[in-house]
Amino acid sequence: MPTVNCTASCTLPAADDTGVRWSGIDPAELAALIEPVPGLPSRGHVDILRLDRLHPHISGNKAFKLAGFLPRFRASGRRALLSLGGPYSNHLHALAALGQALNIPVIALVRGYAHLPLTATLQDCQSWGAELVFADKKTYARRYDPQWQQELAQHYDAFVIPEGGSGDAGEQECRQLASLCEGYDQVWLAVGSGTTARGLAKGLQEQRIDCELVGVNAVADQGERLRAWQQAMPADVRWRLLDDAHLGAFGRTSPELLALIERYDRQHLPLDPVYTAKLLLAFEQALMTESAHARILLIHSGGLQGRRGYSL
Repeated sequence: MPTVNCTASCTLPAADDTGVRWSGIDPAELAALIEPVPGLPSRGHVDILRLDRLHPHISGNKAFKLAGFLPRFRASGRRALLSLGGPYSNHLHALAALGQALNIPVIALVRGYAHLPLTATLQDCQSWGAELVFADKKTYARRYDPQWQQELAQHYDAFVIPEGGSGDAGEQECRQLASLCEGYDQVWLAVGSGTTARGLAKGLQEQRIDCELVGVNAVADQGERLRAWQQAMPADVRWRLLDDAHLGAFGRTSPELLALIERYDRQHLPLDPVYTAKLLLAFEQALMTESAHARILLIHSGGLQGRRGYSL
């Protein structure tokens, strides 16, 4: 896995006398993470926002989504943070790192079985002090059940963050990304839960920034994501969702996708196979149909630690 360093002097999480604080990320620091996409045909102007460079572990959109939950955790009076994810979860990885940084106990409820070898992701979480709790598929399927979430909160004295940091709190801090979209005709990003995209769309609406939001769906979901966007997206934000880049399943790769990752590795732009590589794959396929004068911003949502699950 390539070494990822924070070249901008990004503000990191810190503790205060209450034990919890998120001091925010200065828009000027974020702007310093915008760079041209290397190796593209000279057609229009294409930049990428390298959120993967925010922090070695609390990076990408995970930093913004988690930031929205911290005030609610503090107000809850709970002892710990609890969230859910798979054995390669970028969300759990970032949450465990955040818990260590802020001295907050973290419980990671993992889809899987305790007798299996720990993935590199879970090894990191454990080394940072997170308590790993395993759930079989039947139990994990209850993850959206409010009653079960309440039972978890009571049992562990924990504030429960939904899987992937989804929900209104997760969207809140993603709104500030909209200020970086000024002057661009389009903004492209990969879509999983859709939390970052919805937060960004609300920020575009609030700041009255007129650009098209293009989401690249990384989840094979039989149109569920599209239907959710149709209900949730602000009416005055231009958007479209591309639903043909997931390769048939979440996390699935292809020789073409792996070749794209290798090509961008050589140009010092590391991508992960689940989200950002599929974003670039879809964008390259669409590039020749876009205006030669368009200004386009891609958002790198991090997740590079997940490359280890693909031996990259």
